[in-house]
Amino acid sequence: MSETHPPSVFISEIFSSVQGEGINIGRRQLFVRFCECHRNCLYCDTPVERTDSVAIERNPGSGHFEHIPNPISVNGLIQILTDMNDAAFAHDDLFITGGEPLLQADFLSKFLPIARNQLQLPVHLETSGDLPEAFQRIAEWIDHVLMDFKLPSVTGEPETWKLHRAFLDCIEANQIAATIKLVISADTSEQDLTESARLIKTAGTSSVLVLQPMTAASKTLRVPTARQVLTWQAQLSRTLGCTVRVIPQCHKMMGLL
Repeated sequence: MSETHPPSVFISEIFSSVQGEGINIGRRQLFVRFCECHRNCLYCDTPVERTDSVAIERNPGSGHFEHIPNPISVNGLIQILTDMNDAAFAHDDLFITGGEPLLQADFLSKFLPIARNQLQLPVHLETSGDLPEAFQRIAEWIDHVLMDFKLPSVTGEPETWKLHRAFLDCIEANQIAATIKLVISADTSEQDLTESARLIKTAGTSSVLVLQPMTAASKTLRVPTARQVLTWQAQLSRTLGCTVRVIPQCHKMMGLL
């Protein structure tokens, strides 16, 4: 008989802060940042490689981190989050981010049911939105999705339109609240905007759409101009018949994690 090992995962950071992206800006959240990502977007400066240890900021905003060895077990992660949630007592949500958390669907399927029960917090998931099958496995434990709709002209990677559409269908089928985030740069193409609008409209999603102007990154400085941002906002709003919000990365303005 083969031995079954408890699931474990590589975590980059655990910290308490305010949400700095999308429509939930300002909400106090308990963040868990997973290692590893299958994407290599030009605008991303987040380290995604596996780390030897988990960096834990127990005193919010202090910049002082405790380090414990990776990988970490479900019970180990639950204990850390329980301690931090009890210490702060003011969290609105548990925020799962990366990297790409859905690469760890096996772990999440074991972790999330316990986390929801133990922490008594809504679970928010940030994802690239191109792993619909993995998402479906954990959808029942997710309260809100921040979906990063990838535009090829901005990411520098091949298009994943069909996967995005399948992901939108999963969101709708499970009736999960969602924010669709389009990161835009000076290189955003009309073709990408048109196709993303078409997919969002035909999916019939009730999700909120946010345009997020790219923040200058180590791999690209091609931030959009004010005229580009306002033109694209108006264009998408007319096409979709709904409000399209422009929201930058506010946590970076405040020097927060």
